[in-house]
Amino acid sequence: MKKFLFILLLGLPLFFMPKNALAAGASVSGGGDKFIGDTFSVTISATGATFDSIQGTIAVSGPVDIVSITAGSATWLPGKAPENNSQFVGITAPTDSLKVATVKLKGKSAGSGAVTVSGVKLALKGAVVGSDSGKASFTIAKKPNLPALVKVSSSSHPDQNASYEATTVALSWEKDSGIVGFSYFFDQNPDTVPNAKKDSADTSVSYPNQALGTYYFHIRAQNADGWGGTTHFKVNIKEPDPKIDETIAKPGNITISKDDSFSNDIKNGTISGIKVSGLSLPGYTVTPKFTPEITAPEGKNLSITALDDGTFSILIDFPISTGTRKLTLQGQKEKTLTPVSDEITFEISQARGGTITILTDEDILAPAPAPAPVQVKGEHIKLPKVDFTNKVFLYQLGALVLVIASGITAIILFIKRRRHF
Repeated sequence: MKKFLFILLLGLPLFFMPKNALAAGASVSGGGDKFIGDTFSVTISATGATFDSIQGTIAVSGPVDIVSITAGSATWLPGKAPENNSQFVGITAPTDSLKVATVKLKGKSAGSGAVTVSGVKLALKGAVVGSDSGKASFTIAKKPNLPALVKVSSSSHPDQNASYEATTVALSWEKDSGIVGFSYFFDQNPDTVPNAKKDSADTSVSYPNQALGTYYFHIRAQNADGWGGTTHFKVNIKEPDPKIDETIAKPGNITISKDDSFSNDIKNGTISGIKVSGLSLPGYTVTPKFTPEITAPEGKNLSITALDDGTFSILIDFPISTGTRKLTLQGQKEKTLTPVSDEITFEISQARGGTITILTDEDILAPAPAPAPVQVKGEHIKLPKVDFTNKVFLYQLGALVLVIASGITAIILFIKRRRHF
């Protein structure tokens, strides 16, 4: 019992000491596993007790270049700022924590090393309050030459931003030098990373019978140094587009006429109430195409479904501009399209209360008649301008003058002779 009390009394001073009093001094953080060419930092700090002065020695070892050593906020004695392989001495206002220095290093070759702080003394008013040293070790290794991202293409779905009807997805990719295999996965998640497990060394794969939707092919390559990053290739599968069935009839018997609601707006130069009628397959929705285009107002649709007897009638009951237009029509039922109708050219005019004329090729190709000459009452008729600088004209004029002169001379001589006799 006495022995126990003696041990307890001996340990009481230690029990009541500050928790970190025994660890007062310098600590070093940083280091770890690095690669050649990497730049990293090691931080030296003083902690564990209240102090107003500090000293110690920094030493850097290993296959690294010292990029910089940046001193902390203490006041360093001349020539005693933190440097490699030299003692630092500094003073500060009383504190229990101080950054002594930051050492920035760059790995230059494979190997190991450390940043060590030794000979540490923390003092307060001249009394040493801490002397623990510190060390941060690091290992420099060759940076692995990992594979680049795999270049993927698809013969069935070549454009990642487009959609295709094909439900079999055919993919292929390039195999760079040194690649020993690939890990890949096909799903509908855009960010999947395949397991670091070799699936195949082949450079193609096919996924048949896929449903409609968006899919992603994920792949990464492996070489002697490890696995590369993941390439994500998007595949879009859509419903089949409507197809033209050349064996069925195209819309025909097309007429363009005035409806009972026909209106001729002279002021605005528009006409409304035009009816396009014809014959198509029963149950097929007929859609017109005008050139120049006629745009229906919001909420109106020019397409219409042919009746049981195949007849249809499309009403344009909103204002459109006059002029010449071309028209074709096409029917559709589910994914089947009729052939496109023959093209019709027609002219809409506001003359005579508004007219609609279907034009033939002869109408379109015939030259416009020359305008009849118009004589304006009370105006003088202007003679054509004569170009007196034209040499041919001058020669002709000279010859005419000579002929006239010769004729006059002959007449005069004839008259004189008659008088003589």
